[in-house]
Amino acid sequence: MDNLLVVIFFRSIIRFLGKYGRYFWFKLIGSPRSLKSLTNRVKNDYADMGNAMKQDFLNAVVGAVIFFILTFIIVAIVFHNRS
Repeated sequence: MDNLLVVIFFRSIIRFLGKYGRYFWFKLIGSPRSLKSLTNRVKNDYADMGNAMKQDFLNAVVGAVIFFILTFIIVAIVFHNRS
């Protein structure tokens, strides 16, 4: 049960970081998108499901990259003065 809660917790963190990371990236490059277009809102047809899965996958990839970079930075700051 603990592993399930950890997976759900990290999945939500990674999706959150990915969604907002992509949102701020598009805003930074001058092509702003709404948060609704970057989420996985699905209607009941297959075309929307494909787009939603694509957006969710991109959010997960971007979120994982941001999460690992933030983790690396935090570890580097914490262990920098210990050597």
